Amino acid sequence: MSEAESWYWQTTWSDFRRGATRLRMAWPGGSAAVLVYDEGVPLTSAAFLAKLPVSLPMVHVAWSGDMLMGARPVDIGISSEENLTRLPRPGDVAFDPKYNEITVTYGTAEAKLPSGLNTLTVFATVVSGLEDFARWARARRFEGVGTVTFERA
Repeated sequence: MSEAESWYWQTTWSDFRRGATRLRMAWPGGSAAVLVYDEGVPLTSAAFLAKLPVSLPMVHVAWSGDMLMGARPVDIGISSEENLTRLPRPGDVAFDPKYNEITVTYGTAEAKLPSGLNTLTVFATVVSGLEDFARWARARRFEGVGTVTFERA
């Protein structure tokens, strides 16, 4: 392992981004390919995969930036936190075990609540189709709730 690969921030925020399972994330008028971090985030990934397919009404967040959040909880049976992240990357799919909430980040975001900072378990990322999703996701701010479906590719 090189010095750059063993740097604290690299190991804290990137080492968990490992996996091979592919999903399809679909919304009205589009779809994207998602890579699940089943190797780096095994508990949350396995629990989410066991629930598939998941269709979820989503709304634009108010506090966190370019992100959608589920409009209803998704109980995947996980209360533990893996690889907590406060600063999700564009394309990150995350789970908040405190609220059983699924989020999808499409741009610049920071996990926040009205009460302050929050953390999420990032367990997957959009690997293609993010620009199309971002256009649709931005519209949720003005057009309201839209449904996103996660299913096996």
